[in-house]
Amino acid sequence: MGNVISGPNSQNTLALSALIISLVALLTTVLQVLQQYYSSAEGYRRCAESVMGLWAKGTHRKLRFQEFRIEVVFETPVMFTAPPENERGPIQGRAIHYIDGSEESYNNTRVLGPQAQEKVEAEATARVHTADDERSSWVTLLSTLQLKESVSRKWDLEYRKKCPPRTRPGAIEAPNYRLAVGLQSKTRSWDFIPSSITKPYATSAMCHLVEMMAMLGLYWKAFDQSTWNLRAEGNGFILTSTQVHGLGVMVVFATTGKSTFEERRVIPCQAIKDLPFGTVPNIFEDDLYLDKDKDTQSLELVFGTAEEVTNTLESLGCQADALKKYNKDHKHIFSVAFEIIGMLGKVFRIRGSNFRMLPNPTSDPWLKKIGAKASWKITKLMEIFQAKLQELIEIEGIDALEKSNKIATIAMQWKRIADLNCTDEANLSIEVREAIHDAIDETTSYLLSISQLEILSVLVAHVTRVLNVLADPVSPLNTIVLANKEDALLSYYFSEIRPLVIHDYPTEIHDNSTGPKKRSLSTSEMKQKEEVRNTIWVTLIFRMLCWLLLHDFDKSDVKIVPSDLKGSRMPVYIG
Repeated sequence: MGNVISGPNSQNTLALSALIISLVALLTTVLQVLQQYYSSAEGYRRCAESVMGLWAKGTHRKLRFQEFRIEVVFETPVMFTAPPENERGPIQGRAIHYIDGSEESYNNTRVLGPQAQEKVEAEATARVHTADDERSSWVTLLSTLQLKESVSRKWDLEYRKKCPPRTRPGAIEAPNYRLAVGLQSKTRSWDFIPSSITKPYATSAMCHLVEMMAMLGLYWKAFDQSTWNLRAEGNGFILTSTQVHGLGVMVVFATTGKSTFEERRVIPCQAIKDLPFGTVPNIFEDDLYLDKDKDTQSLELVFGTAEEVTNTLESLGCQADALKKYNKDHKHIFSVAFEIIGMLGKVFRIRGSNFRMLPNPTSDPWLKKIGAKASWKITKLMEIFQAKLQELIEIEGIDALEKSNKIATIAMQWKRIADLNCTDEANLSIEVREAIHDAIDETTSYLLSISQLEILSVLVAHVTRVLNVLADPVSPLNTIVLANKEDALLSYYFSEIRPLVIHDYPTEIHDNSTGPKKRSLSTSEMKQKEEVRNTIWVTLIFRMLCWLLLHDFDKSDVKIVPSDLKGSRMPVYIG
């Protein structure tokens, strides 16, 4: 009987055992190699859907055979502001998708729809008590921008239908919103993400960041360029910044409370690219007007720092004494800067729209809030203005029905607007807004039909006289009581300021008949000069009041963003 161990069955058993052990060892080795290989996919877990939302679908692992590792490739947005028809973006060859609140825009920008977003947020928390630290803040920013467009456009449409026009022929055309946030997808590799970064970031430029925050209703509380300490708050949001070594300025956007995007939404106009930086586009920015007269000059109205305001007033023609008095005091019931803006600023309201809010381009707060209990009202100012205008028409014997007389035309025009019910400035109908817009356009056409020198002469005389009065602490403009502010202001303007302005002109001129010598103006020439100045003054005051009826500022908003950042393409990263 042979040895059992050396039997064929035993040899097979040993061989099978050795094979199993070898396979287990091989599998373990393969798993170790694969684990090491896949562990080289650094950052993959940080590009998950819980961090990037729907943008996580663009994340994938790319094999690098030569380096025997895996590279993580993902996509994040590059965000900017531009007119919706703009087709040129910062990344060539990539499609541009604009945020407009539509279902297509939600899909194109990879943002969850409102209902899906509400469900996700409801699962996380019923109310905002703590921050969602896991999600990248630019995902929240995109979702907020879409919500803003969806809610505000719906409100604008409903308000337009709520008060349809009664007297205007035909329907009022739908508004053409002139500014939107656009984005392009940019492919990135985690290989080039600084080690201190734990989440994918989106990219923008400094000017676009300021413009986007203005569109969302945030106001800057800190803007220190030396340390890049940035902080903006408002409308239930906050934006803060930090410096990232090897990268630059990174900001974080977060929700802190309830937000509103209906009537308080900022007008989506091109001026958003100017106003937050202190620049106000003006009526003289017209090539045809500038080319019409060789003495006409382009003007830039900048109301940021005290130095910029001084330069602006100097460019208008104010003397050194007026500049000193402006720096001393330039406010009655509101700042004189808002008077100049209303007189010379372009109309930023969009035809067919009810939005009226704008970023404040001045360092002066707009200490007024629209409502039934407002401390003073533009509509009341206009009511007093029209009463004083009627008195002026009677005193000067102007034919109230003479269409060729600009003062009579203004009175008739406002009477037609007042008949449409223009008493509640907080709830002006779309028909009233369109009529006021028409009135401003007509005053602008009149002003651009005369020389720039005449307009600025009257404006500077008005500003100078007002500043002279404000320089006295006990003057009537500095002692306006709480009640009847509107009457006190415009009564003083008509009785005291207007006569000084219309008589503030040189009484001697050069002409061809006297050669180098000056001659005195004749009585008829002086009378004609005063009539023209009177008409210009009335037109400027009327235009200012109409402009303020169509535009509004938040009392918490003042301009602190440096003017030199206008148009700045300095990169900003949104974490």
